[in-house]
Amino acid sequence: MRVLIGYDDSECARAALRDLRRAGLPDDVQALVLSALDAWLPPEGETVDEVLPRFAEVRAEIRDALRLQRERAARAANELRAAFPRWTVHAESCADSPAWAIVKRAEGLEGGVLGGAADLVVVGSQGKRGLQRFFLGSVSSSVLANAACSVRIAREKEKPAAGAAPPALVVGVDGSPDALAAVEAVAARAWPDGTRVLVAAFEQGAQLGMQAAARWESFPRASDVRPSARAWAEGSAEEAADVLRRRGGLAVEVAVDPGDPKDGLVELAHGWVEGGADCIFVGARGLRRVERLLLGSVSTSVATHAPCSVEVVRPQHRKPAS
Repeated sequence: MRVLIGYDDSECARAALRDLRRAGLPDDVQALVLSALDAWLPPEGETVDEVLPRFAEVRAEIRDALRLQRERAARAANELRAAFPRWTVHAESCADSPAWAIVKRAEGLEGGVLGGAADLVVVGSQGKRGLQRFFLGSVSSSVLANAACSVRIAREKEKPAAGAAPPALVVGVDGSPDALAAVEAVAARAWPDGTRVLVAAFEQGAQLGMQAAARWESFPRASDVRPSARAWAEGSAEEAADVLRRRGGLAVEVAVDPGDPKDGLVELAHGWVEGGADCIFVGARGLRRVERLLLGSVSTSVATHAPCSVEVVRPQHRKPAS
């Protein structure tokens, strides 16, 4: 598994490193800590320096700043090696727009993540210019909207559970293929025994599911019989819960709510267990299937307002590294 971690040494970035301890990631991770300096490195050359002598001075200043960025990334990489001794962890810095540097490397461009495309990008909810806790920063929101792979917006819980309690996860489902991908992502992780998982479905999304099912060959509940919205939501939740129960080792519960999933998932993350959930997993597009690079309204809203980490899952459609 290849993981790209965008790092700027902000408190949110440091929290993202700590959050990975409760992300259920496997031992065979290849991780890249990337620290991008939001700057343009002027080109080199004798002719350039003769015409624009200031460029040489600017290059030197930027290279000094890049060395500092590289040192920060290296410290973060060392922290990950200590926490995950079986991981392969590298650190790099670059001069580029931070969001686009992350997106390009995640796609496998410019060296990718140790030579390939990322399976998961991890970013803090705010960078160094973050203002309020419940709003996404410009880098995290841009990465979330444009990355081709899954994205984890990492936040530490407001009230961490006492001791070493297993993680508590909320998984939003709506019967869509992207929601199924989120369920399968949870099932594939290396969670400690006793990890609690709440599978949540919402009646307000059921009408869309009932309309869309006939158009999706992969949708398992397509039928000539039209159940009620409640029955549809319950069926979608139970099907997802069965996938997780078959995995074993998870304490799986189901909740079906009549409300709006945008608000309901956030409320469940707050109040379902003491201390709150550790992470919400959602599909990228849900039932409003549009172009790949556009997020659904539910995933966008939950990622913005959740009190915990949010992982927005995209099925993998790999491009070769170049």
